[in-house]
Amino acid sequence: MPEMDGSRRGSYRCPVCGHRDLAELPEGETTGLIRCSHCDTRLRAELRSDDTGRFTVQVAEGPEG
Repeated sequence: MPEMDGSRRGSYRCPVCGHRDLAELPEGETTGLIRCSHCDTRLRAELRSDDTGRFTVQVAEGPEG
């Protein structure tokens, strides 16, 4: 779901707690790290496509940065 400012907004469902929410990635990015707004789990989000406005997410691995 492209936006006027170039950022990517979409919905996701946390694989840990099942919470559904919206997230935003910076302009030009199709993947990034987000946090679940309910359980604070670090997630790796990837935009499924420009048309759907949905992210595929999985628990992020590795050290926080």
